[in-house]
Amino acid sequence: MQDQDLADQEALARKKKELNAVLRNFEQEEDETPDSLKEKVDAMLAEKLETAVACVSAKRLQKGRSDAAQGIVIVQFEKKQHKIMVFKARGKLAGTTIGLDDDLTVLQQQRKNAAWPAFKDFRSRGVKTQWRAEKLFMKEGELFVEHKVLNL
Repeated sequence: MQDQDLADQEALARKKKELNAVLRNFEQEEDETPDSLKEKVDAMLAEKLETAVACVSAKRLQKGRSDAAQGIVIVQFEKKQHKIMVFKARGKLAGTTIGLDDDLTVLQQQRKNAAWPAFKDFRSRGVKTQWRAEKLFMKEGELFVEHKVLNL
């Protein structure tokens, strides 16, 4: 019963985050307001990613958090399709310091952290990899195959 409760909680947390993305290293202006942040994110989506997508909201993680949290913005989209369009265009961020990731639940982040050593190992050996949420995929032949992490 407790496992089912945890699974239900995880499903609810994923549902809440499914329209969200995380922008990393997104420059912060000194006089930034919530409205100006949303406008800045919308401008980045239009100019850098060349998409016709606007976000519903953009919220910067709290000031005063760790240095690692500086520059992180949670962006919410109106539709899943809008998020997918943005993620398909994220290669256009190459050459910038801005990163774009899924907004993961705590459990998903734990799973991704557990797979991180394998990711580094694959990359050091020249194996092509990609992340899909918390799941690590490696290229085998013409296909990407999920790398299974034990104990999670």
